Amino acid sequence: MNCLDRFLRVVRQQPVDRAPVIGVTNAVTLDLLREVGTRWPDAHHEPAHMVRAGAAAHELCGLESVKVPFDMTVETGALGADIDYGTENTLPRTRAPLFEAAAGLRAADDYPTRGRIPIVLEAIRIARRRYGERVPVVSSVVGPFTLCGFLFGQETLLVWLMSEPEELRAAMAAAARLVARYVQAQFEAGSHAVQVAEPVASGDLISPRQYAEHVAPFHRELGRGAGGPLLIHICGNITGHLPHLAGLDFRGISFDVLTDIRAARSHLKGQRALIGYVPTALLRDGSPDEVRRAATQCLVEGVDALNAGCAWPPETPRENIRALIAAATGGAEVCS
Repeated sequence: MNCLDRFLRVVRQQPVDRAPVIGVTNAVTLDLLREVGTRWPDAHHEPAHMVRAGAAAHELCGLESVKVPFDMTVETGALGADIDYGTENTLPRTRAPLFEAAAGLRAADDYPTRGRIPIVLEAIRIARRRYGERVPVVSSVVGPFTLCGFLFGQETLLVWLMSEPEELRAAMAAAARLVARYVQAQFEAGSHAVQVAEPVASGDLISPRQYAEHVAPFHRELGRGAGGPLLIHICGNITGHLPHLAGLDFRGISFDVLTDIRAARSHLKGQRALIGYVPTALLRDGSPDEVRRAATQCLVEGVDALNAGCAWPPETPRENIRALIAAATGGAEVCS
C-alpha cells in the first residue's frame, strides 16, 4: 500500500495498514526551503518553485503528502486586494479589507484566471505529474467565512454576525460561489484532496450556534458539488462545532490540540477522518523524543491521519519533523 492508496482509503473510511502522516495545512520550513533551493516569497510566484517547496518535506523527510499553496492571500489578491508578500520567514498577508458592503463582492466566471490562481493551478498540475501516482497532492482554499473576514474586515464580519445577518448571508453567498469555483479548478488541475482553511470560524471566535446558523450551510454547499474529497481545518477549540461538522460532506476534519479528542471520536469516528493534532509549539521547541511521544499519543487517541495541529512554524527543526513522521511509519520507506 503506497502513500496515495493509504491516504485515499483513510478519507473514504476504508481499512488501512496504519495511519498516514501528512501535511494538509502548511508543511514548509526555512531549513527545507534552503535545502531544495528556493525561498519565500519566490515560492509563492513561480509554479516550479511552489512544487519544490511543497514537496520538500516529502523528499527530505518522508512526509506522505505534497501540499500547495502556503499562504491565504491567493483569493483576495485575485479580487484586487493589496497584498504584502512577506519576507523569507513570513507569509503574505492582505493589507486591508477590499470592500465595505456585501454588494461589492461579485462572483465571476473568469475568477480562476485572475491573480496568482493560475500559478497555483499550474503547480498542482506539475505536482500531480511528478508525484500523483504514489503520493497524495493536497491543495487548499480559504473558506468562505474566513475569506469574508479578509475582504470586509474581521470586525465588520463579527458585527454582521451579531446584528446584520442578511448582510452576512449575502457576503457569504458570494464568497462561497468563488470558493466553490476555485475548489473545482483545483480538482480539475489534479488535486487528490482540497483542504478548506477556516481559521475565522474557530470556536474561539464564534459559538457553535453561530457556526451552525451562519457558516455550516455554506460549507454544506461546498461539499455537495466539490468533485473530490474535501477536508477542513479550523483553528483553536472546535469541540462545540463537532456535532455540526458531522452533518457536512467534509471527508476529513483537521484540528489542533485544543479540541477534545474524545468528543471528536464520539461525533466523527468512523464517519469522517480525524486528522491531527501534534502541537505546533512542540514541533518548534520540543525535543525529538517529546515530538514522537506526542505524535504516538495522537495515534493512540484515535486519529486516522497524523498531522500537525496547524501550520508548521517556519523554524521547526528537521529532526522534529522526522520524529513526527517516525511515530507513524516506524522509519520505514513507504512512498517509493
